[in-house]
Amino acid sequence: MRGRTRAAAAAVALAAATGLAQTGTSAQAAVPGLQIVTTASTGGSGSPKTVTATCPAGKRVVGAGFYLDGAAAQVVLDDLIPAAGAVTATGYEDQDGTAESWWIRAYAVCADLVPGLEIVTAVSAAGSAARSTTAACPTGKRALGGGATVTGGLGQVVIDAMMPATTTVTAAAYEDSDGTTATWTLTAYAICAPALPGLALPIVTSPPTTGFQQGASPACPAGTAALGTGWDVNSRFPGSIFPVAAAPSATGVLTVALMNNAPGLAEWTLTGRAVCATP
Repeated sequence: MRGRTRAAAAAVALAAATGLAQTGTSAQAAVPGLQIVTTASTGGSGSPKTVTATCPAGKRVVGAGFYLDGAAAQVVLDDLIPAAGAVTATGYEDQDGTAESWWIRAYAVCADLVPGLEIVTAVSAAGSAARSTTAACPTGKRALGGGATVTGGLGQVVIDAMMPATTTVTAAAYEDSDGTTATWTLTAYAICAPALPGLALPIVTSPPTTGFQQGASPACPAGTAALGTGWDVNSRFPGSIFPVAAAPSATGVLTVALMNNAPGLAEWTLTGRAVCATP
């Protein structure tokens, strides 16, 4: 598979236009002390690259996001892992590798302690085929955000979807177009808490395209701010579209995906998802 650097550059421009490709940003609080912390890895060629965004002391993670740039059409998201006080993101070059410089950025949406906050995980069966798994919040709790990680994919498995819903987060993954005989698993993470005032899950789906790039960026309702992110790729050729951004801002989520293969094979769409709340 060959990367498409011009598509990656377009994704950079899209992110820069929203002000998300910065060293850090804060949001108007939708829960006490709400703040977005973002940290980027070093650039260069080589795989994997891992980076962790850490919440300030006393704050906890209520949402997670990531951004890949550079040779992004040859790099897959392998991990988006929310923990109590930090979010870790990892990217792997595909099996062809790349000599181009690329980096990955992690976003931690942090807040003062929300009563009842916890992170729930679900792990798929192991194997070498497409799979999905759903992490479900305990009774009485809602999903504020989530994450997903592939174990054993090593750049040949694409996290095609990470979808927060009312009480669950579902992740789906496909092997890339070349496939792999490796055994791998998929883990879904749900960040759960009792329902927050004004909790909403806006969704935006891009128009169909046969081109390299799609963006789909849901906006939070007026007076709310983004907590969680999510995405879902719809393609006749699963594993050929690489999600490269699900980045939260004060008012919504920037979601971008790039086609890894030659364009024009079939139409595809990208659905961007956000979890938003008010004070």
